[in-house]
Amino acid sequence: MHNILTRGLLPMVVGATLLAGCATKDAVQMAQATADAARMQAEQARSTADQAISSAQLAQQRADQANGSAQQAQQTANSAQTVANSAQSTAQNAASSAEQARADAIAAEQRAQQVEQAQQRPPTRTTRLARGERG
Repeated sequence: MHNILTRGLLPMVVGATLLAGCATKDAVQMAQATADAARMQAEQARSTADQAISSAQLAQQRADQANGSAQQAQQTANSAQTVANSAQSTAQNAASSAEQARADAIAAEQRAQQVEQAQQRPPTRTTRLARGERG
């Protein structure tokens, strides 16, 4: 935009003013002031555009950083899920082992009671009688 103003439009305005024959010193100075003002506006527009580009690049960098952080968080969450699944499996195995141990303990207690009851019974006589004897 700046190049169009300085190389094309402004010289044409000054030239047209001079060719029209009504170019006084004041008119030329006014045209020059207008050209200077347009040049300043063009430079401000370029500066604003450069700032916008810088801001966009900074925003892109921040977005890339946020994306990297999000990927790390996702990986951490996946690892945590794997650990949680493993812990759940271990807990289920422990619960199953505890239930089996309980069942074994109950069976052992029952066997111990049977042995104890068998020891408390009076011994039965097992004498053999000879043939023809009655007991």
